[in-house]
Amino acid sequence: MKRATLRVPGLGGKSNPVSRAHSALSRLTSRNLPLTFDYLHPQPSHLLDLTLGDLLPHARRRGGDNSILPSVESAIPLPVGHHLVYFPPQVTLSQLLADGTDTLHSPGEPFNRRLWAGGRVRFPTRSGLVLDGSRAVCIETIRDIVTKGRSGEEKVIVRIERRIGTVQESEQETDIRDRLWRESEEDCGQSSIIEHRDLVFMREKSLEELDRDRVGFQKRQRIVKSPSDPEVRHNVTPTKALLFRYSALTFNAHAIHLDEAYTRDVEGFRGLLVHGPLTLTLLLAAIQPYLANSGRTIREIEYRNLTPLYAGEMLSICGKPKLAKHNAAWDVWIEGKDGGLAVRGTVRFDTM
Repeated sequence: MKRATLRVPGLGGKSNPVSRAHSALSRLTSRNLPLTFDYLHPQPSHLLDLTLGDLLPHARRRGGDNSILPSVESAIPLPVGHHLVYFPPQVTLSQLLADGTDTLHSPGEPFNRRLWAGGRVRFPTRSGLVLDGSRAVCIETIRDIVTKGRSGEEKVIVRIERRIGTVQESEQETDIRDRLWRESEEDCGQSSIIEHRDLVFMREKSLEELDRDRVGFQKRQRIVKSPSDPEVRHNVTPTKALLFRYSALTFNAHAIHLDEAYTRDVEGFRGLLVHGPLTLTLLLAAIQPYLANSGRTIREIEYRNLTPLYAGEMLSICGKPKLAKHNAAWDVWIEGKDGGLAVRGTVRFDTM
């Protein structure tokens, strides 16, 4: 399998001070991540539906009672985006760091703070996955590592690829990788879902930085202007209970979603942060019904998390067709409580 690369923009032919000072970065590029297996039972997807049902009632499952668990004997397709509550990290408690994140993708000291910066998800096959109890696998690869910023203030961006597909009980790991994984990112192989995740790792904040953050809690922050005239707008107020449920469904112990004192006093945020993948889940769950009503199926979404979203603060999920002629795509975004742009993305689709 081809190894990822370590790139430091702006350094040209100079030696890499980050890799010299923190050899864990170079080791991370050659890290072999284990295969993650799961069974495509309907329960996790069903619980996610129940969690989102009051927030996005138009996105509820059609043709049945939403309080009844679907049967594998009359299996339904995996809803778009619901793969996020399958294939949780297979780690022990000793493999969790002080902030509750796992060690699988961490570059190590001094980059101890992690945020979800965005990503891309593709759904290459029209048939997709079905919640029939079959065995499936997620092949995870660290595709790329980039450092940005001046020496002493670097951020490390770890770009992860996850390829998901069904497998047979007796299928060997080498055969699985041969079927699903490809050296070229654009070659889908036999994968049903391909997701890229950008995780940004940062240094811990100093006491002076945290003091400045606390002062800034009460100040109006700079607003990034959102696109105008959305065709779809849906307002949601994420609660602490929503964050807890999503953390439980995704086996995510990251303290910035669960521990308000930690989030404020160690990370320097004014409240509990909405998960990066939860913003992706909300975008897909809100937009998909509008596209499905006009005979369109989501094939890809790219998105970028620009500013934090907080529990207890209303957000608006928005979308509209792109202006480019013959472009089968929508602009999608999420606005924060002040109307500023917090998440921006593009959804591309096929007609049915």
